[in-house]
Amino acid sequence: MTMQATSNNAVHSELASPALAGGELAAISTKFAEGYARIRDVTDRDGACPAWAKALYMACAASVRGQRELAIREMARSRELGLSLSDARGASLAVLISRGEATYNAFARAIDQAFEISADQSSEPIPDFSLDRQAALDYFESYFGFVPDYVEVMADNAPRALEGYVLMRQWSLAENNLDAKHVELLLCTINAAEFSSRFVNIHANGARNAGATEAEITEAVVCAIPISGVASWLPGADGIMEGR
Repeated sequence: MTMQATSNNAVHSELASPALAGGELAAISTKFAEGYARIRDVTDRDGACPAWAKALYMACAASVRGQRELAIREMARSRELGLSLSDARGASLAVLISRGEATYNAFARAIDQAFEISADQSSEPIPDFSLDRQAALDYFESYFGFVPDYVEVMADNAPRALEGYVLMRQWSLAENNLDAKHVELLLCTINAAEFSSRFVNIHANGARNAGATEAEITEAVVCAIPISGVASWLPGADGIMEGR
């Protein structure tokens, strides 16, 4: 009896891209569709990074790029795969510090929709956070091994803003509900999707310091492709390699 060879092709119907799962891409080109499906095999399934985390990374990047439908779809998928609400809220503050309040609002509403809730509001008094110019500079020295020029400019001319930057950065990267490794990796995805090798490099190094492997960092950058195309890979790869 002749045994039929097992296909190496991806199972398009199991992937999160509607254009793949519904056969739209295959109707145009089966070869192209299979190529994209193999990329989505990396982004959509457990690998070096768990599937729930990669869906979260893509939801973050899609929000940054103004792709509301994709952001909502990937956020819902991340929840189905195991994302907790506290981790999602933690990711939202990483999005805010990276790309601002309007992007945070879009991402936070995607969380609300996925979890079928409304964001909590706090009326509790804010505790006193003691921080001065030198302590802020010491923080960056400990993170980078030096104080970047752009930090010194803020320290010299807007030290109060630097205090705020440090407080947000400390919580976002080190005290977040979401594990520090995943915060750094989602920032790799965001910055690759925005074609910024410089900031991919910064957060790839941060991910390494938080225990990420090269395979995890690479998968996080590949997660930018569904959002910004293969053009995101070159600056993403540059950022990965600069930190080695």
